[in-house]
Amino acid sequence: MKFGSKNKGDSSAKATGSSRKHKKEQEPEKPSFFTTSNSDQNGTEVEASSLFRWGDKKEEVPVVPATTGRFFPWSKKKQEPVVVAPPPPPPEPVAPATPPRSSSSMFSFGGRKKSIYGSPSSRSVATAPPTPSPPRKSNSKRVEHETIYDEKTRRNCCSCKCFIGCSCLFILLAIAGVLTWRYGPWFQNSASSTNLRVQSCPDCCNGSRSNCKLPVNKVIFPTLHRAHASKDHSFIGASHDKQFEDALVAGYRGLQLNTCVCENILSLSKGLLARDEALGLQNSNMGFCHSACGTGVRDPTQVIENIKNFLDVNPREVLLVDVDMNEGSENDLRTAMRASGLLDYVYIPDSKYVEWPRMEKLIDKNKRLLLFGRGGSLRSCDAPDCRDGILYFYDFFAQTAPDGSDVTSCDSTLSGEIHVDYFLLNHFQNNAAMLPSPTIAKDLNSYNELSARFEDCQGKIEPNLLSVEFWQQGDVLEFVQKQNEKRYELLKLGFSRRGLRGWLE
Repeated sequence: MKFGSKNKGDSSAKATGSSRKHKKEQEPEKPSFFTTSNSDQNGTEVEASSLFRWGDKKEEVPVVPATTGRFFPWSKKKQEPVVVAPPPPPPEPVAPATPPRSSSSMFSFGGRKKSIYGSPSSRSVATAPPTPSPPRKSNSKRVEHETIYDEKTRRNCCSCKCFIGCSCLFILLAIAGVLTWRYGPWFQNSASSTNLRVQSCPDCCNGSRSNCKLPVNKVIFPTLHRAHASKDHSFIGASHDKQFEDALVAGYRGLQLNTCVCENILSLSKGLLARDEALGLQNSNMGFCHSACGTGVRDPTQVIENIKNFLDVNPREVLLVDVDMNEGSENDLRTAMRASGLLDYVYIPDSKYVEWPRMEKLIDKNKRLLLFGRGGSLRSCDAPDCRDGILYFYDFFAQTAPDGSDVTSCDSTLSGEIHVDYFLLNHFQNNAAMLPSPTIAKDLNSYNELSARFEDCQGKIEPNLLSVEFWQQGDVLEFVQKQNEKRYELLKLGFSRRGLRGWLE
């Protein structure tokens, strides 16, 4: 028996056949009385339950996928599949109604509004009020916090700018003050000794008869460290209260000097240096300073001429000068010393291996200046061949820590069995600010401190240069005089003590 037309049977039969084939693979074989199947012309089985006959009219009912029923072996009746209806289509969007245009000609009768045309279609349509958006969370606290933060940042920025501006202004004012103080016309009113004559006996050598019989490298020379740097000449970080000319008159016989080339800031160095043409310094910026002329400088004309004048007026005095030449100042220094006549007093050894004469022989020959140098282009040289008689410092000297870090021992910078002619004992120390201190110098220059340090030198190299700062403090001159007298007494007793190269003879 056939239901429906051929075309409809084909489409439904194909769908049913494919679904039934799939079910046969998964489900067990069912009894034949559960379903009634027919075949169309193509032999495809059509499920009878999917077609219904209402009179003579045939209507196809769409097949909705159903949930597969569960089959239990003990049940004779199969559970009917549950048919799930498809979801309804979404409703079509409705355009919002446009409110009618209000007009002053509108009037109402019995609560109804009519237009002047009386058309019922022109009635106003009531529309729902717009749905208000949900209220946003209040950001007042966040805005307040950001405002406070911006205000603090602005204040901090302003504070930093003010601090930087004030610092720059302060630095500029300080520089201007230093330049004005240093390069002003009043700076030339520096102290300068005019009377360099010392009171001494006719047969004394450096103020004592005992020194005359000692070799010059066995005599202790009380020496000024950074002799040019004094408060008398307005040095910043001065090493002495009084100038070295006064120290020479007091009894000091050793000078350590530093040369430098002054910075030519707006030609202000002309106010610091005399640029004496007689010494060949008319175009020179050379001066005696430690690092920069802005911290203090001595005019080379004064320094060189005062040293020469001291030797001129004191024929029984012998000086030892050590000059540390900074780069660029050596040639000007040599030119000035030649022109001044100072080199006429320089002792030049006769041979490479120097046998240092007794002090009285230097005085008799009027070669009373022992001149040593370092820095610049100076290098090791044979004593007779050294240019201008300036002996290379490191060919003849050993020394303790040059920065003053060791003020208790006699440990030198040399190691091994090396015999030198001179031993420099650096006996000074800076304070916590790395500046010379008169308080520290007073303690170091005391007799007890000096005695304790010299005791450490027993059996080692004996010092013959004692370099100190603030020469007016302590008992340096008294201590040196007694040490020289002891060495002379040992010489008279026939004791020979090997301290440096050679023997006391």
